[in-house]
Amino acid sequence: MEEIRKLNDTTYLLDVTGTVTVSFKLEDSFIGEIDKIAKKLGYSNRSDLIREAIETYLKYLKQNERSLNT
Repeated sequence: MEEIRKLNDTTYLLDVTGTVTVSFKLEDSFIGEIDKIAKKLGYSNRSDLIREAIETYLKYLKQNERSLNT
């Protein structure tokens, strides 16, 4: 079940079962770069790009950890 709550004038919280919202701060220029890349790669929003980037990086770290331990 989805629920959208307005937290303030610029922030909304989308509550989707099975997901957790994580909030962090980034510089405006960095957000601009993320938005440009997301649009260029066909993502529907920056959250999808950030989520996939984190997942990819975690997989990379796990693979590296295995390589270092062998």
